Amino acid sequence: MRIGELEKRSGASRHTLRYYESLGLIHTTRSGNNYRAYNPQALEDLTFIQQAQNMGFSLGEIREILQARREQQMDCAQGAVLVTHKLAEVEQKIADLHQLRDFLRSEKLRLEASAAEQVAIARAHS
Repeated sequence: MRIGELEKRSGASRHTLRYYESLGLIHTTRSGNNYRAYNPQALEDLTFIQQAQNMGFSLGEIREILQARREQQMDCAQGAVLVTHKLAEVEQKIADLHQLRDFLRSEKLRLEASAAEQVAIARAHS
């Protein structure tokens, strides 16, 4: 399939498809007239890329996974290490978000108390 069809079927822009190709995330062949030709695997790879990005994987991590899958080199131990690293990142993000939430809650309470105090002062002077 040509780039236009892959663009329509995947929802990815031509720019994104070319970028992914330059990173080695998807593969293409060139025809005699130098048009890109994508096989059905490119669409499957794009689906995987989109899902992995939605789960927080970087393009570098996705490239490693795709390369290992293509070369049939990823074993369960490698997969477990990758998942362990990603889980640690997610847990750190959750901890950071909890800390931010706690700060925002206390700041909200402080600002509300200050605003109420200003209103009380203004009423007392009127």
